[in-house]
Amino acid sequence: LLVLPVLGHQTIHSFVRNSEKGIFNFGKDAYYRILSNQKIDWRRLLLSFVSQYLEKDNDFTPPDNDLKCLVFDDTDIPKTGKTIEGISKIYNHVTKRYIFGFKLLVAGYWNGSVLVPVDFSFHRESKTTKYGLTPKERKNQQSTIRPKTTKASQRFLELNSKKTSIMIQIFKRICKRKIRIDYILMDSWFTSLSVVKQLKSVDTNVEIIGMYKYNSTLIIENKEVTIKALKKKKEKPKRCRKMNFYYRKYYAKIDGIQVLIFLSKKGVNGKWHTILSTDTSLSFVKMIETYNIRWTIEVFFKEMKQLFGLGKCQSTNFDVQVAQTTIAMIQYLLTSIRYRMEAYETIGGLFRELKQQYIKYKLNQRILRIVMQIIAVLELIVDNLDIERTVSKIIGNIEEFNFLIPRKQSETTLN
Repeated sequence: LLVLPVLGHQTIHSFVRNSEKGIFNFGKDAYYRILSNQKIDWRRLLLSFVSQYLEKDNDFTPPDNDLKCLVFDDTDIPKTGKTIEGISKIYNHVTKRYIFGFKLLVAGYWNGSVLVPVDFSFHRESKTTKYGLTPKERKNQQSTIRPKTTKASQRFLELNSKKTSIMIQIFKRICKRKIRIDYILMDSWFTSLSVVKQLKSVDTNVEIIGMYKYNSTLIIENKEVTIKALKKKKEKPKRCRKMNFYYRKYYAKIDGIQVLIFLSKKGVNGKWHTILSTDTSLSFVKMIETYNIRWTIEVFFKEMKQLFGLGKCQSTNFDVQVAQTTIAMIQYLLTSIRYRMEAYETIGGLFRELKQQYIKYKLNQRILRIVMQIIAVLELIVDNLDIERTVSKIIGNIEEFNFLIPRKQSETTLN
């Protein structure tokens, strides 16, 4: 199951049909019985694998950046079959449309070089409208009996749980494993005072950095002021020439929490954005450099979907969806182990190396550099630009730009 993509098979059916007789003398049902086994704790399997991976990671090329970050974000898992168990209509914030599928919440651990998937949970939306399904569609949906004591039952119940509640549970499990975390990074959809308080209550030594979208009332120098009022304030901002940012820095209290607030914008005419941190010792440059690590999870989502078949599982059984996602993430980790051992620079390139023995360029770094350049231009010409969703859309469609074509290939094409 773990090596199917490397062997050139994206599905179990393809593997069983094309494998040589005498090597694997069993049918596809044997594999599916493993995937649907409700007694298997897939979450523990992934977390145990991650713990072993991180323990051995220092034996490989040590990263220059020793910062350890936990990144939370979600991605859409579109599905076409309405009979898939637990399916619902979900809102795509990039296309502004509703689609059928799941929301996949992922906790990614940045070890200074590679984003490591630590834990995940599936979620559905549109609960008040019966998940966007007609009575007939709900009736035809797969329904599996699960004893309440099984791990499979617990995973299924997470479908209707708030993502922020599951975030706290994931963080608690990671802390029990004694995995070092310096910062938790979140976008504006997850950063709230309630979440910050709950995360800090689990581990007071972990700092939080997040884009903040609420117009909260701050206490600055014993005076109450809203974030909206600060943005309108005619106060000369400082300039960061290194990143072409203008910013204002405030030490404040929000609902009793001591925080560092940066209001920042790209260029003179850019839009003000609010970044919040519980680490009040950060400089502006350090804050931005650390928060930019969050974008690595967007590249991770792209590579997982393109190279490891994330979300491609066609089974109507929800337990199989969880199992296949776990296996895809372990495949990603196995690939990154060789990447670390041989000092390659991209998971995507390494995957092709395993199958075709070549690697061409540093994909991750180039993608992020290109995206930041595009965003810098867009902020100057587009009012009220949603940076979080725009970055996701650019990364998801990066191949449509010609930036990633190797130089020799692009020259040949032009000639």
